[in-house]
Amino acid sequence: MNRIPAVWHRITVGIVGLACLAVGVGAICWRTGVEPVAGWIEEIDPGAPLSFSETNAWPWVLVAIAVIAVVWGWRLVTSMIRPGKVDDLILDGSGSSGSLVVAPKLIASAVADDLARHPMFDTVTVRATDDRSRKMIRLVASARPTRSYDEIAGVVGDAVEDIRAAVDGSDLHVQALVHLEQPRH
Repeated sequence: MNRIPAVWHRITVGIVGLACLAVGVGAICWRTGVEPVAGWIEEIDPGAPLSFSETNAWPWVLVAIAVIAVVWGWRLVTSMIRPGKVDDLILDGSGSSGSLVVAPKLIASAVADDLARHPMFDTVTVRATDDRSRKMIRLVASARPTRSYDEIAGVVGDAVEDIRAAVDGSDLHVQALVHLEQPRH
């Protein structure tokens, strides 16, 4: 998840968690008669919300609560619609007469197709993603354990270098992960 949506989600979970904790501990303390919490709860005036709702400030408080709820909810919903989408890259060499634009997902797809044809790998997935404000292409390859590290690193390393050369001058990072399959008996 990106950095800003992650912060919004953590704050929301923290607020909801603290509210649940406060209500739960307050209810337990009130029912068991633990002071001073039981005394505080007994002093709550149940008619206060009704009398406050009859004041001139009530509509403004209600509008403020509604605006905060709509903005907060909208931020949470939009953060889940397209998590991790990477925008097109504008590469070095772009000038006033035009620009060199490339979609990272197309690079990822081409690399995945190329590596999938290699007999060393069982599965290959390559994704363009935005991970906490870092644009990256993440390459994950599964290989048989009968292959040596040098063999695997050579092929994957070449693919990583090809990606880096293709997006030279952009802020796109490349991450390569290799999974060795369990030996089959």
